[in-house]
Formats: sequence, C-alpha cells, structure tokens
Amino acid sequence: MVKFARCNALLSLAVDASGKGCRYVAKAELEEDVIKDMTGHIQGVHQVDASEMRLNILGVTKTTRG
Repeated sequence: MVKFARCNALLSLAVDASGKGCRYVAKAELEEDVIKDMTGHIQGVHQVDASEMRLNILGVTKTTRG
C-alpha cells in the first residue's frame, strides 16, 4: 500500500514555478515519510512554514494499492 498527499489539497491557491496550480504529490509507504516529503516541498517551493501542518497533511493523506 502506498500513501500519498497532494499539495493542492493543502494549499489550494499554491502555484508551481511556471505559475500554474501546484500538482505535487508526496508518496511513500509510511505516513511519516509522506509528512516529511510534503513538509519539505511546502517549505522549499512555496516558502510556507509547514512546521505546524502535520495534522493537516495527515488529514489529506490517502492510501492506494499502487
């Protein structure tokens, strides 16, 4: 099972480097790894302090068989 979270589920108005809506997806087998990946993305790309977004990220994390 793979867990994933989409950036646009957290930051609905966030844009990527080209100015389009951000479509980044953090994927991992463990929720902690999804949180770590998404936190790094949000801070690095969107310059948003994600240190207090742990529960938000968990809230939008889904599981797939892929």
